[in-house]
Amino acid sequence: MNEVWYVVGLVAVSVAVLAFGVWFVRREIRDQVSPAPLLWAGYAAVAALVVFGVLRTSWVVLS
Repeated sequence: MNEVWYVVGLVAVSVAVLAFGVWFVRREIRDQVSPAPLLWAGYAAVAALVVFGVLRTSWVVLS
């Protein structure tokens, strides 16, 4: 597989994961399962790890 297509696929999957995370957090807040600030803080931490992983992997693959 070409390196560029690998990175494109990786970015597409990570965007899907982040979008699912936003949907999940909004659903949990609507159902009043957990406090909103706690959920959003957890989502922000996971999103930061996902973005860092994508950037780092893309850098390694394309270098």
